[in-house]
Amino acid sequence: MGRKEQAAASRAALVESARACFTEAGYDATTVAAILDRAGMARGALYHYFPGGKAEIFAAVFELVDGEYHARRDAMLTLPSAVERLKGGASVFLQLCADESFARIALADAPKVVPGQNEPGSSYKLLREQLADAISAGELGPLDVDVTAMALYGAIRSAGEYVIETVDTQASVPIAEATIHALIDGLRCNNRAAT
Repeated sequence: MGRKEQAAASRAALVESARACFTEAGYDATTVAAILDRAGMARGALYHYFPGGKAEIFAAVFELVDGEYHARRDAMLTLPSAVERLKGGASVFLQLCADESFARIALADAPKVVPGQNEPGSSYKLLREQLADAISAGELGPLDVDVTAMALYGAIRSAGEYVIETVDTQASVPIAEATIHALIDGLRCNNRAAT
């Protein structure tokens, strides 16, 4: 193995060790020593790859976890209808809420540690775009896109909190999915005449 490959492997081992530590203990309770112990490396190794220390390695772990989420979420973009893409994206998020690593790193700690994570980002933007597409295609009723996006985004986030807080997270995912899917279906066009 060459130097570049060895450096990449060492960095990856630190990130995976940090991911395990942050998942188990959270950002505040995780120490650099715990990450190094798990990785079986000396203190200098962490600061060589992550000069900013704990906060910088957490940012690398968050980038990895967030990237996994975005890859799964973006795979839903191939679904044929905007409503199905909305449902698929919501399902991916809710399924990941049952994953301890995603819940702890991306949802609990990242908003406190990674700058800009308290504001709705690409997921909100994508949800808003899918709503606009669904309304334009006539799949959803004539709704205000901004108000509907805020309401639906809040409902999905709250359903995610429900999943995270239950004792059996895996069993709670289908319940949360069914509720969000019913909410989205309730926004569909109603072709019956108003009474």
